[in-house]
Amino acid sequence: MKRLFFAAILLMATTMLSNAVAQNDIDAFRFSQSDYEGTARFMGAGGAFSAVGAEFSALNVNPAAIGVFKKNEISFTPLVISIYNDNALYNGHNSRTSNVKYSLANAGGAFRIGLNQENGWKSINLGFGYNRLYDYNNTYRVEGQSKNSSMMDTYLADIQGKNLGVFDDNELLAWNTYMIDTTSAQHYFSPFAHKSLHQRLLAESSGANDEMDFSIGANYNDQLFIGATIGVPIINYNEKTRYTEEDETGTNYISSFDITENLRVRTTGVNLKLGIIYQPAEFVRLGAAFHTPSYFGRVRNTYTRTMTSYYPDGNNSGTFENNYAFNYTLTTPLRAIGSVAFLIKKRAFVSAEYEFTGMGMSRMSSNEYSFDEENEAIQDKYGACHTVRIGGEVYVTNSFLLRAGYNFKSSAYHKSVNNNAMHTASAGFGFRTKYFFCDFAYVFKTKNENLWLYDSDFVDPASLKTNTHRVVATIGCKF
Repeated sequence: MKRLFFAAILLMATTMLSNAVAQNDIDAFRFSQSDYEGTARFMGAGGAFSAVGAEFSALNVNPAAIGVFKKNEISFTPLVISIYNDNALYNGHNSRTSNVKYSLANAGGAFRIGLNQENGWKSINLGFGYNRLYDYNNTYRVEGQSKNSSMMDTYLADIQGKNLGVFDDNELLAWNTYMIDTTSAQHYFSPFAHKSLHQRLLAESSGANDEMDFSIGANYNDQLFIGATIGVPIINYNEKTRYTEEDETGTNYISSFDITENLRVRTTGVNLKLGIIYQPAEFVRLGAAFHTPSYFGRVRNTYTRTMTSYYPDGNNSGTFENNYAFNYTLTTPLRAIGSVAFLIKKRAFVSAEYEFTGMGMSRMSSNEYSFDEENEAIQDKYGACHTVRIGGEVYVTNSFLLRAGYNFKSSAYHKSVNNNAMHTASAGFGFRTKYFFCDFAYVFKTKNENLWLYDSDFVDPASLKTNTHRVVATIGCKF
């Protein structure tokens, strides 16, 4: 009877509270990342085209690449096959997952308008189309035995001494499913607190950050190339997770509980990129580019969290659910790129570039919520991300080319909070005639990072290693 009385008080009190905000610094970090994809030529040579130019996907990095085109060109990348292999190590237990996805990575064209001017300006070039900035597709599983720890420990740490009426929505779910109970006012316990439990997490994500690009550039005397790109990034992100804790001793009045979360995010933004390529000598080009932050004026976020606990006889205490729909604005970090390319008798090139991204500069805002804590967490957790790309291409015959590349992307976390540095190696080949080309590439990407199932003060991290194998094919024409 006491339990029902407390529940009635809590239900009345929480109806007066505003909905909790499901967004946090992780969302800002997720949507601020870039891992440029595009044509098979671009990916096969490690994406190192900022100083080379005349490659459509390079407009995402250095818009001055548009000015180097000497002909009209259309490219289409209809085939990207990605194989994701994940291995999670948690308290001595390995969990492996694998999945395959198919996607498109590029479609666009560059068009040259010749100028018969004696002042040195040889052409104005225009480009428009789409490239993929980041692929969110993946599935991973974490499983193992906890070290006398439960997610409920984090709840108890927050609510001891509280009145029932100030529980947040997640604490209310635990209360309604009997994962949190009370012996007296302001004193709470959980049947799973400080126990060794079998824990499982299955996470599935899908979607991408795709950008529509509108570029303009110019060629001055085949020595100076300038360009600008208006980018319209389009984010489509879906995530589903199911977290389970199970008491396998058979001595508890609740045997297990699970939490299912569904997140759906849709938004469109805008940014500006400016770039320059300078060729001081026939064999070398220097490039530089600056990307303004992307501004997403209306991030549409829907989130559902469902919790159920189960008794040893298989029955459950009922399923309880929280639903949120919330809009906010997001500003992602600025970027700066410097590059150099060495041209070898029009038969080959070797290129290198460096990119700086200030991940701690992301900001979230809303008229309905301050986001002060989230923005402070962004500054505390994330810092500068440094990316190095190197690549090369060589004509083996007049129509057959080979390519290779390598990328290193540093961790964006401050103070060794986490280390998610990424290494990417690529290779490819292509066939090119006067009017037609087709290119193929293989890309291998590997990344290690720590993953906490809940608050790091209560649980050790899982080590998650993700290997991605990607096969890319592009076709196109020149005229």
